[in-house]
Amino acid sequence: MNKTTWSVPLFVGVVLALNACATLSEEECVTSDWRRLGETDGASGKPISFVAEHQAACSKHGITPDAAAWRAGWDGGITTFCTPANGARLGAEGGYYADSCPLGLKNGFEAPYYANKKVYDARQRRDQLRSRIDVLRYEIDEIRDDDEERREKRREIERLRDDLWDAEDDLRVQEDLRYERFADLVGR
Repeated sequence: MNKTTWSVPLFVGVVLALNACATLSEEECVTSDWRRLGETDGASGKPISFVAEHQAACSKHGITPDAAAWRAGWDGGITTFCTPANGARLGAEGGYYADSCPLGLKNGFEAPYYANKKVYDARQRRDQLRSRIDVLRYEIDEIRDDDEERREKRREIERLRDDLWDAEDDLRVQEDLRYERFADLVGR
């Protein structure tokens, strides 16, 4: 494949990818209720710097967003996002947090978020180890004549069982810590 043959599709792909990154279309830049958009962005946990994404998208169309109206909306929206219950929910789901909560709301949101996120991460680790052990057991059953390969897979299972034991212990510890601090948000 010569340089011209692959460079045209590459260029088109880059242009499409850059346009896909834009937060707003030209029509949205023209018709947006900036206060409501800021409120929506805040309520979904977008950081205050997210207005720059809208500014960049709209500047491509020669439009300047109303940053003051967006900020006023964001200030209202972020208070609905940065609640202890929402932090607990987002952490329990393994959701991403963009460090967007203002100082006055930060601890109330982050403490249950991180406690639940640690439980989520520990559970993910445990489940990955269980899955790997299951795959190895299946592979052992499929091996017909190679005793050395079978022994190696059994040794790997033993190593993984030790890791699984540690992962299960870590999960119990994280669940207990979370429950001690946030029993009212856990609903055990």
